[in-house]
This record gives sequence, C-alpha cells and structure tokens, in this order.
Amino acid sequence: EIQKSLLPASLPDTPGVTWAADYRTSARAGGDYYDFFRLPDERLGIFLADVAGHGTPAAVMMAVTHAIAHTYCGPPAPPGEVLAHVNRVITSHYTKGDSSGTFVTAFYAIFDPRRRTLTYANAGHPQPRWRQADKICGVGCESGFPLGIDPEEQYPEAHVQLSPGDAIIFYTDGITEAMNADGQLLGTPRLYQSLTP
Repeated sequence: EIQKSLLPASLPDTPGVTWAADYRTSARAGGDYYDFFRLPDERLGIFLADVAGHGTPAAVMMAVTHAIAHTYCGPPAPPGEVLAHVNRVITSHYTKGDSSGTFVTAFYAIFDPRRRTLTYANAGHPQPRWRQADKICGVGCESGFPLGIDPEEQYPEAHVQLSPGDAIIFYTDGITEAMNADGQLLGTPRLYQSLTP
C-alpha cells in the first residue's frame, strides 16, 4: 500500500488524449515506477523507471527515485537534464558507482498536446512502442547508461511528431518477462506482435 501510494492516484485529463495504465508487481513489492508531471503550457512529463532486482531493496530504491524526481529544482524539463540530475543524486548518495549491481533504467518524455510532439531521453530503458495507422516502431534514440552507474553520464534527447490516432506504449521489462502457465516468457517479439495494427 505504501508503494502504490507513490504512483499517480489518477490519470491526466488531456483533451483529445486517452490514457491507460496498469501496474502489477510480481511479488509483494517491486521496483517498477511510473509518474506524470504537469508542466507549463499544458505540457505533461511522463516518467518510467525500473529498479534492477525484486522485493524490498528494489521497492526502497523505487521510492528514492520517486523522491529525487519530485524534488527537482524547477519544472522537470528538459528530459535529458532531468535524467542527468536523478542519475547524479542516485550515484552520489545511494549506489556510489559501486559494483553491487544496483541501477535504475528510466525513460522520461515530455508530451506537448498542442504540437503533438513527444520529446524524450532514455537511461537504458526498453524503447516505448509507437503504433501508427499502418505500422509499429520503436521510440528510439541514443540510450545512456542506466541511472546509478556513472555520475557524469549524459542523456541525449530526441523527439517524434505524432498524428491523430497514434498510440505510444510505455512499459518495463516486467511485461516481457511475464510467464504463462507453461513457464514461457512473453518476450519482446511477442509483445511487439500483439501491438501490431
């Protein structure tokens, strides 16, 4: 219950946009996290993160990531600077660049509903999928190291121009590592196939 209280209580109300979200942990606690940030000029920040590992340690680092993201000085934009800030704090105070294997993948995007643009940066997180009328492709850009490894890591930005009817599917590897009753992983190819128009 404490962990779920860190997630958005409701989805954004954006004219012309339909939002949906689902969050299920594989155990009692986990390290997956998503959030929204209301920005000036009706823009919206979309933050996803996934802490390596499971259970209480991952849940604690997820809470730490949430706190750092919410204490960013000023509006949380642009995406590359936000990820660099969160990375510096995590690396300096929590992982200290050690070899324990603790790190956080993250993807942060800013959606501008008036221009229909999505500007984003990636810290080792799975690429969101962009479903258009006749195809599906990755929302891809150069990805930096996950958060918590190198305090000086930089996160380049990119953007896409969306059209009416497009959909962006954000996810963590929890979905691709989900198993059916026979112990088979969903896997990335099958996820992509399920999203194909």
